[in-house]
Amino acid sequence: MGGLLLLASACSDRQEVGEKLLKPVHEGMPKDSLAMIIGKGPLTAVYADTLRLENGFRRSVYFIDGKTYEVLYYREEPGNVTDPVLQSVETPIVLIDAKVMGWGWAYYVEAMEQYKLPSPLRATTDSAGAAQR
Repeated sequence: MGGLLLLASACSDRQEVGEKLLKPVHEGMPKDSLAMIIGKGPLTAVYADTLRLENGFRRSVYFIDGKTYEVLYYREEPGNVTDPVLQSVETPIVLIDAKVMGWGWAYYVEAMEQYKLPSPLRATTDSAGAAQR
């Protein structure tokens, strides 16, 4: 639960990556409409890692209680799908059965509790050895 509180407090005072672009994204929006708004993402992958990518964005899929939960991570900076998920670089968009339920880190914290979604964050350290998320 401590990591959940850290995630919740870290996302409350920070602007979401792509916030202006994502403003029209709303609950119930079909996945194909979302794709038209966000366009093509900047991530790359090779071999088996391409399964974790959709149209250039990181993608995670979970099957929980008979429903398909999908999280697309909007980002603007180029990178590789093997890079860690960082709040400063990506914004989660949660879909259930191919419809948007919500987006942003504050929403994802709620979704983790409500739908039992796992935390996508893992602690990393910068060159000075300080932990970052």
